[in-house]
Amino acid sequence: MKLDREKISDIFFEICITFLAIFLAIFVGGIVMVLFGYDPFSAYAALLKGAFGNMASFTATLTKSVPIMLTGLAVAIAFKCGVFNIGAEGQLLMGALFAGVAGIYIRFLPSALHILVTMAAAILGGMIWAFIPALLKQKCRVDVVIGTIMFNYIADYFTQYMILNPLKADGAATATKSIQETAMLPKLMSSPNILNLGYLITILAVFLIYFLLQHTVEGYEMRAVGMNQTASKWAGINVEKNAFLALLISGGLAGLAGGIEVAGSLGKVVVGASSGYGFNGIPVALIAHNNPILIIFSALLLAAMRTGSMLMQTSAGVSKNMVDMIQGLIIVFLCAEYVFRYYIKKGIKKKQGGEK
Repeated sequence: MKLDREKISDIFFEICITFLAIFLAIFVGGIVMVLFGYDPFSAYAALLKGAFGNMASFTATLTKSVPIMLTGLAVAIAFKCGVFNIGAEGQLLMGALFAGVAGIYIRFLPSALHILVTMAAAILGGMIWAFIPALLKQKCRVDVVIGTIMFNYIADYFTQYMILNPLKADGAATATKSIQETAMLPKLMSSPNILNLGYLITILAVFLIYFLLQHTVEGYEMRAVGMNQTASKWAGINVEKNAFLALLISGGLAGLAGGIEVAGSLGKVVVGASSGYGFNGIPVALIAHNNPILIIFSALLLAAMRTGSMLMQTSAGVSKNMVDMIQGLIIVFLCAEYVFRYYIKKGIKKKQGGEK
């Protein structure tokens, strides 16, 4: 019972720290807006209205959360195993490219099978792009952080070349041909709501990763490696194998994000298809403490900032640069909650020590 109370107390403490970080981010963001002559109340009201004001904006926010959720999940499973995958952006782009090729050039398949093949191609593209830095780490001792960052740039330029040259559609400036109608993910709601099957696929992926981490031997080994590699080796766990596996799964999830963007929203592969979703996955994972279930909500928060910022610009008159700065400020404060946690716990321990 004492253990349960301590666990509940720790969970409550974590929740309070997260909300404190969000409050401070909003407060400081408001101060910045006042200093630059904007009304923070009307700006934040516009942000909320743009993200959740009606069913169309709400479904747009849910749709926008899909790639952010998947890249957050990708980063989280790697972080759980002590692998710092900073390459979700490149893996997403390769997943989008593979999905585009499968969607354009594979023909005469029934819709359900074509969608399955397109999503499988996206996962394969992301996994291949994670496989290379994982192999370089094992064979050549190349740091995973450096390797995955470098492969982001390679993926960006490679996908641009493919879109603008061999895959370019006639008359299009920066896009491929449209994928086959049979490869498109069906809408879940009628127009103007844009929510598609990709959201349900993503929620399924969240629960599958949660099950993998919490209820399988492989997941237990990954978490053990992430907590203490030396102890894991002594316990007979293959550290390198688990790190390799975690990075492959991570790449596959990021690739799936790219595939859903192509088959669910864009209908083709375009230059700049990601707009930073892969990098958004890092704060999403950190905010959720690498918990797959909590990633649903942290991804929704960042998606709301993206969709709501449009109305923030048009309605409240907040410039795009200011919107970007506020978004960055909120992310910094949310990620800085680890600092808050450290000093609050230090203060509590000091107080308890003084009472004794």
